[in-house]
Amino acid sequence: MQKYNETLSPSKKLLLMGLMTLFLTWFCLCLLLLLRPQKLPLPPRHVKTHLVGGFSMTTPARAIQASTEGVQVVFQYGNPPSEHDPLGQKLQALHMKVVDGYIASNLYYYECQRSRAMVPPPVGLDAYCGQRVYPTFTDEDAFLSTIRAHIQQSMTNPLIIGYWVLDDWAPWDEGSARGLLAKIHHFIQLYTPGHPAICGFGGTLYTDMSPGWDDEVANNFSPQGCDNVALYIYTTSMPAVSHPPSPAAYDWSMSQVLPVMLTSLHLRGWDIKKEPLIGIAQAFGGPIAHKNAYRVPPTANDIALQSKAFCENGASGLVFYGWSDSEIGPASLSPMTSLEIENGIRAGIAACKHYWNDH
Repeated sequence: MQKYNETLSPSKKLLLMGLMTLFLTWFCLCLLLLLRPQKLPLPPRHVKTHLVGGFSMTTPARAIQASTEGVQVVFQYGNPPSEHDPLGQKLQALHMKVVDGYIASNLYYYECQRSRAMVPPPVGLDAYCGQRVYPTFTDEDAFLSTIRAHIQQSMTNPLIIGYWVLDDWAPWDEGSARGLLAKIHHFIQLYTPGHPAICGFGGTLYTDMSPGWDDEVANNFSPQGCDNVALYIYTTSMPAVSHPPSPAAYDWSMSQVLPVMLTSLHLRGWDIKKEPLIGIAQAFGGPIAHKNAYRVPPTANDIALQSKAFCENGASGLVFYGWSDSEIGPASLSPMTSLEIENGIRAGIAACKHYWNDH
């Protein structure tokens, strides 16, 4: 047999070496990808969410009604529902959560006690607390111990997502809740981190369009005590008369009072980017229970206008007041009794969602 001793040309050798190098590089890369631990996809760092809530759905029927109107979060005074009681079970079935108002309720009782024993109202002003019987505390430490125990107990309540910590306050006792709220906030972050402390500040709508707001009320705000700021602005109560003012007599866009309230809070260190704003729209009115008094209720268009105004001024949450209250009686208008108010809530939610989607 004849043998051939064929040799490769230099150009062919270079081509062969290049192909071998390319193959080895590809093989090594594939091996590295196979051996490297795979990372799970991370959720977005900043997920923009918007709260839609309502006050005082104290029964399963009220919770069902609120849910059909688009409400997702219940703001509840007093003891919150648990996952085992009828209201809590209904909220779970409706996929609704709770902002616990126990702290605000008891802070109100504590201020009732203070305003009668230590800081009575100046001459000419009504008493802060109209109740004759309410829980009392021997001192500030006893009050804080009660709040601390409640927060510890709420650690196991899966319904609770936050705390309503401040509500109406005696205007002559300015700023006295500020230090208490900072201490309460410490307990909240210690036992239920991530649950916000929501501080409420109230204004008033008058027919003369004057801004119904007491600047000193903002003295209770501090970034150390409040994770969210919630503003509630309602028509003023008045003696019952045969011909009350029309809802059209009020500025439901809050063009006068809302900027004044926001400025007051800014001057106390409020930053809407750090302590987000929640707007609380009026969704009740009419004859006031147990009193010869009246509060002008909004129309559906008024509720939508007020809701939209809150959101246009930066509110990332919208809440409606309310499904039940001591002043809401059989003759009063509320989401449970008035189709006009029910339609207003739906229109208000739609207006804010439209605004949020565009901004």
